[in-house]
Amino acid sequence: MVQFYLKGKVEIHLNNMSIRRKYIYQYQLWRFLDHIFGNEAPSNKFRSQRNDLISRLNNDLSVLKKLPRTVQVDRVKNISDKDIKERYINRGIPVVLEGRGSDWDACGKWSPEWLLQNFNKDKLSFFDASLDDNTNLTYDVTDGSIQELINAMKKGDTNVYSRFNRILYDHPNLLNDLDWRWLYKMRSIFSSGKTFQVFIGGKGTRTTLHCASENNLFTQVYGEKHWYLYPPENDIVFNPPITRSPYFYSEFDPEKPDFLKFKNAKYIDKWECILKPGDILYNPPSWWHHVTNMSDSIGVGFRWFNLVDSFKINFMQTLLTFISTNPSILYATKNRTNFAKIFKKMGES
Repeated sequence: MVQFYLKGKVEIHLNNMSIRRKYIYQYQLWRFLDHIFGNEAPSNKFRSQRNDLISRLNNDLSVLKKLPRTVQVDRVKNISDKDIKERYINRGIPVVLEGRGSDWDACGKWSPEWLLQNFNKDKLSFFDASLDDNTNLTYDVTDGSIQELINAMKKGDTNVYSRFNRILYDHPNLLNDLDWRWLYKMRSIFSSGKTFQVFIGGKGTRTTLHCASENNLFTQVYGEKHWYLYPPENDIVFNPPITRSPYFYSEFDPEKPDFLKFKNAKYIDKWECILKPGDILYNPPSWWHHVTNMSDSIGVGFRWFNLVDSFKINFMQTLLTFISTNPSILYATKNRTNFAKIFKKMGES
């Protein structure tokens, strides 16, 4: 488990790890047992054991009276690919590659108007991967079109957001608007998967706190996007529901924090960044993130999976991903380019 992260030349000790480690290991054990032996999802068979550890952790942290910090994600320019891998990807540390994609054709061409002019009849699947009032995750998938999406953006309708859009698979020639060869090259050795996912939404649309066991190089093509990120050790703080899914989420909202329900969240540091057109964020496996569009926005995620990276950064979450049944990892891998299908399957279980 990674305990220290380098921020420039300053070593930051995250979230009182020396105090929390004993609770983290026990919490993850009960989480695993709930996944295997628990009742109908979300499983709460061992909830009392998990809640007891959360309370004991709170007792320790309240004595320390630690003040949380907002850590700005490193923004770097003119950095070599070798240094990106050695300083960030191989160590599982977020970084913003400032302007790295600014000369890509997508960043000068793609816009809501351009999409409307060229792909207005393209069919989309709309689904909300955010919580309804941060209490319930709905699994409804509805059909729509680019025209409907852009019209909703013009009206300021924050209920319409195209997540995990398949436009790069429906129109593979558009890949040439990205430096896909460079993206492929940045994957860790012995990696699997080369998945592109496009996100198109209006100002105020967002995806609430969640994480997954994949690496992600996220390119901001149009508009601006705000990110909150939290290190993987905070599973015990965010206490994700046991759904037996490879998609992990929490009811905690960084924008409207409920410190009565998530009492340890007031002691932890959060990482933050704003992406502008041409910026690329490396989002490591199992880092919790909450993302909000600050304007009309188009972004492209490039994901890959590396077993060593994922186990090193968060062993338990990677293990739970492999033994997921809602849906199985085999089903999710087979349909990795069609997340709407995966999401719908999650709702059927």
